[in-house]
Amino acid sequence: MARLLVAVDRAAGVDPADVAAAWDGDDEARGAGLAAVEVPRPGEFLGDVLALVVIPLAVNLASSAATALVSRVMQKLRPAPDAGDLEVVASADRNGDLVVVVRVAGARR
Repeated sequence: MARLLVAVDRAAGVDPADVAAAWDGDDEARGAGLAAVEVPRPGEFLGDVLALVVIPLAVNLASSAATALVSRVMQKLRPAPDAGDLEVVASADRNGDLVVVVRVAGARR
């Protein structure tokens, strides 16, 4: 079964546990699968990723739909206009999982 992996950069200012809770609190997002937090393995991600929010997908989810859901969840957690814009991008990994990366727009890579 494919998974949705949400990698939130530390600079986004949102705790991964809060992302998982907000995902599970959103009816549409929860319908795709329940979220859990996992620590990435060493070398699994570049950048400053605290933890991964992992959602085993109960349904087939297009990358555009996943990106929209993650964006909506993140906006609920970061509603302040001065918090900075977020970049939310999706890509499939070699294992067939969908990886969505959330970072502050314009942040150095």
